[in-house]
Amino acid sequence: MKLKTEIHHISAEVKGNILVIWSETPLRVLSSAVLNGGLREANGIINVQVPEGCGNDKRDVHWNAEEFLIKEAKRLQLPDNKVIGLMTAAKMGNVVKCSEKCVETTLTVFVTAGSTVAVTAGEVAASIKDFQPEKCGTINVVLLVDGNLTESCMVDALKTVTEAKTVALRELDIRSRFSGDIASGTLTDSVLVGCTGKGEVIQYAGTFTLLGELIGKCVRDSVMKAIFKQENILPNRSLMTRLAEREISIETIMSLLPEPKDAYERHRYQQLKKQVELFLSDKKIASLVLAGLRFDDDVGKGLIPANTSIAIDLAAFEEIIQVALKDYFSDTKKEPATKERLGQLTKGVFKAILKKATQNISNC
Repeated sequence: MKLKTEIHHISAEVKGNILVIWSETPLRVLSSAVLNGGLREANGIINVQVPEGCGNDKRDVHWNAEEFLIKEAKRLQLPDNKVIGLMTAAKMGNVVKCSEKCVETTLTVFVTAGSTVAVTAGEVAASIKDFQPEKCGTINVVLLVDGNLTESCMVDALKTVTEAKTVALRELDIRSRFSGDIASGTLTDSVLVGCTGKGEVIQYAGTFTLLGELIGKCVRDSVMKAIFKQENILPNRSLMTRLAEREISIETIMSLLPEPKDAYERHRYQQLKKQVELFLSDKKIASLVLAGLRFDDDVGKGLIPANTSIAIDLAAFEEIIQVALKDYFSDTKKEPATKERLGQLTKGVFKAILKKATQNISNC
């Protein structure tokens, strides 16, 4: 399967389980690749789908990754000293390509992605003893720029790629396998930035440049599409799927009730369980549950404002909540957030506060 790079003299093709990118002239490349990573010149880039399974056997390709990639390069009759090698468990048939043009500079992004072992940067993962994932997921991003990037610009581009990847995971609500927090990547991600060295010198590729803006757009969209192709994950997937990703099952929810003591209570328990599942399938109820999960996330991160010396009574608080939710759920026309960035539920809360404040003034 041939892929159009939009960059002259650079070809791309999926050959079986390998994405092969080849440039007739050497590229300047900065990468975290397994084979020939770092800053160097290379003509070829390979992204290899490894055999299924991530074992702890010393003969496994993950323990001898560089050797494995050298063999794959030789099998393709490519000089291993001129090839950068990445590997992943994602199927190469699920690769996503995106191209954009920035003035006279063309950029092309290739992404393969899986999120089965998602992780949040800074959390406990590597230090967990004897952790062996039953299936590996990796996000590999290859960015090619038909332009003359300085070394610092290549670092800038790499940073923008990484930020965009993390945004894509946030927009899909991909959760860490270890903590359940919003994931920032997977255990074994790789990123590569390559440029042709042609044209005027480009010094910056951060998010406040047109080049960086287009890199971010391509990577963000491509990561989301690649994860969908590989794992069929959509932002609007069912609530039960979203709960399962947080290791919350229907049994977890039902455990909030006392254990049934006899046959009659067990029968009632099963009836109740079906009713709960029915409620959770409702879009309005699902949105309320997700709001609760997000609130708990914010509490855990310390994002809830500290107590102040002024407080309203509980009855007033409950009234505001009831009015806000009634306004939200009764409104069938859901409007997008306004320019003031007030979403429908937030707007309903503020309207309920204004209503209660008006009543208080009138009573004075």
